[in-house]
Amino acid sequence: MLLKISFKNNLILILLVLVLFRCSSAPQPPPPSPQITKKVEIKSETISLEPPSPPEQLRINFVKYNLNEMVIQWEASQDPDFEFYRLIQSVGTKDDPDTIFVTADIEKTKFTLNIFDPKIENWFWVDVKNSTGLHSSGPKKSNSLETQSPTSPTLKTVEGRHDLQIQWTVNNDNDFKKYTICRSRTSDMKNEEVLIDIFNRLDTNHVLALDAVFFYQIETVDRWGLSSRSNIIKGDYNVTIFGDGYSMVNTKKIDLIRKELFGTIPEEVGKLFNLEVLLLQNNFLSGTIPEQIWNLKKLRIINFSKNQLSGKIPQAIYQSNSIEEIWLANNNFEGEIPFQIFALNSLTHLNLSSNKLSGSINESVANLNKLVYLNLFDNNLSGHIPVEIGELKNLKFLSLGRNQFIGKIPPEIANASNLESIALFENQLAGGIPKEIMKLENLVYLGLFDNQLVGSVSNKIFDKSNLSYLKLNKNNLEKVNYDSLCKSGYDWSNSIYFDLSENDFEEKIPECFSEPVFYKIYSSFNNKQ
Repeated sequence: MLLKISFKNNLILILLVLVLFRCSSAPQPPPPSPQITKKVEIKSETISLEPPSPPEQLRINFVKYNLNEMVIQWEASQDPDFEFYRLIQSVGTKDDPDTIFVTADIEKTKFTLNIFDPKIENWFWVDVKNSTGLHSSGPKKSNSLETQSPTSPTLKTVEGRHDLQIQWTVNNDNDFKKYTICRSRTSDMKNEEVLIDIFNRLDTNHVLALDAVFFYQIETVDRWGLSSRSNIIKGDYNVTIFGDGYSMVNTKKIDLIRKELFGTIPEEVGKLFNLEVLLLQNNFLSGTIPEQIWNLKKLRIINFSKNQLSGKIPQAIYQSNSIEEIWLANNNFEGEIPFQIFALNSLTHLNLSSNKLSGSINESVANLNKLVYLNLFDNNLSGHIPVEIGELKNLKFLSLGRNQFIGKIPPEIANASNLESIALFENQLAGGIPKEIMKLENLVYLGLFDNQLVGSVSNKIFDKSNLSYLKLNKNNLEKVNYDSLCKSGYDWSNSIYFDLSENDFEEKIPECFSEPVFYKIYSSFNNKQ
């Protein structure tokens, strides 16, 4: 308590000393003179702080295309701070935009595409940017879709000769690209194959090979891949022959034997390019053989026998080099046998009998190395029998009877070792019967009657047990062994098949085997009736 009072007294004492000190110091200086101050007014200017704006959106004015290009045109920007355009494309329904064009030229508002597909939607829009870094995208616009297929063509056939000619209507669309020829083996065009593409719009004809029946259709394709199809046609013609229709492709054989046909052979037969067999025998056909027939490359057999055909055998016959059998017997053909006929290497049967043919047999007959049957019976042929006949190793039947052949029977004939029948009767042949003929192992028919043959009849001819026809009558033969004759076993009483009469034999030909018992003996010996 005492301490607190002492501290307070001391504080009062100190303050008193300070007051006394100030009162005893020097006087204060006079106050400063008053200063003049100028009031300055500061006029502040208002500054705008608004944010920058993006450029206005730009619209696509149009999207147009032609055959070569697609053009996109848009509005020009009015932004003073314009920096660039960016053209964006999105194809179809895919959300996969792609920048296809960028330009800083404000006046450049058009772009051209050279690769495009108008069958699908090509969406375009413009993104514009200004110098503030802001940009905006306008609305999208697409091309009009190409959905119009080409005009469908109409397909038809144009009758040809040995081929199929097709024709279709011209496509006048300005976006035409090509025609495609399609074919199939079925009428529904399944498993079709493309034959050819034709890029010339005006080329609407085509020739097709007719080797089989196909169905055809034309596809027209435009620049955008759109297509249309024609009608379907069968690649075939019907050819009318004697009132009946025959498929030009499928007909391989015509059989009109004994149909009481009159008139001429139709030229249209020559259109049946797959024809192999033509049988018209035993009718009343007249006129000549149409040249068109020899153009048939697959023709193998023709038989016009027993008609009233006339004229010459056409030289064009050589064109039918696949022919195997020619039967023209019992007609009125005249003139020489064309040497071209001997160039038919495939020929196996040739029958020109009972006509009015003249001239000789050309030595080129040797070329017919496949010939099996040669019948020139009953014509006006003359000259010598060519020795080249002996070169026909496959020849089995030879008939030159009832002609005007002269000279000797060439022994070379026997070189045709497969001969089974030799008919040289009713000619003017002289000399003897070649012994070589008796060596032909397969010989069953030998007709030499009504000639001018001389000499003897070989005993070997009676040893041939397989002979079923032997006629040497009406010649000038002088010698024959009667015992061999009777031992042969041939039925000499049947002069239709066996005859040696009307020759110059010294003795009369005996009538063998008049008694049945002797006949049985000889027939058992020779095993011959």
